[in-house]
Amino acid sequence: MIEKIIASGKPGAAAAALEVAVKLGLAYGGWCREGEPVADKFRLDRLPGASNRSVTEKAVEDSHGSIYFTAGETASIRLETTRKIALHLNKPLLIQDLEGESGFSASRRIAVWIAENQIRVLHVDGELEGRAVYSVAERVSNILESTFFLSMIETDITAPLQSVVERERLPQRENPPETIGAAVNHLERTLSLRDKAAIANMTSEELVSLHFTLGSYINNHFDLFTVNTGLLTDCQRRSGQWDLAPKDVAAVIIRSLWDRLRATCRIRIVK
Repeated sequence: MIEKIIASGKPGAAAAALEVAVKLGLAYGGWCREGEPVADKFRLDRLPGASNRSVTEKAVEDSHGSIYFTAGETASIRLETTRKIALHLNKPLLIQDLEGESGFSASRRIAVWIAENQIRVLHVDGELEGRAVYSVAERVSNILESTFFLSMIETDITAPLQSVVERERLPQRENPPETIGAAVNHLERTLSLRDKAAIANMTSEELVSLHFTLGSYINNHFDLFTVNTGLLTDCQRRSGQWDLAPKDVAAVIIRSLWDRLRATCRIRIVK
């Protein structure tokens, strides 16, 4: 699973990768030549007197693998430089053609490559913005976002959200929420991005698999069986079921959480 993205921040593929890291809350960094303005925007380290090759070499060396996005071209000085450095350092390199493969197919291929090579720190480089007839940054962003969520989601969802189960043993540190909105906000703060992505990409029928994990967390932390009548009343009102029992409130909250996460953490099928 990707923990950090490294890139030079140059307009195009490299800048898009850093923007994705910022958006998704991933660690990020990298190096650039002295005097380049991207250093301040992305908090990159400047390498005084460095050449483009030395910047690339530093990034490849400090990562577990590199992806280079091309725009239909199979050879360029930048690509060949990256290829030679990766070969010399014995680091995996994936060359991804933005024109030769659709977005979701590319994301799936990259996710498999990341898993097979056990890459946690990923170096991204590629074509510069303006050389292609389309936006390189937009295509790279869409592919990387989908890749990130694909790499987090386990195919076996029979026991998801184990981190939440562990948190059940922690003491309650805040007043329990009294509305569905507050409950969903609480869960969004508590769940990891991996958990949220897993939930967002479930079908409605699969939500029942969360009963013994997320459902238990809700029952134990939101005081539904004692004094929290406000949350129970709001769930009854929102669901239209005025006879809704406390034991059934978790399902209503999970469904509301699912609806929200589908708008923010669902894999987008890009073209």
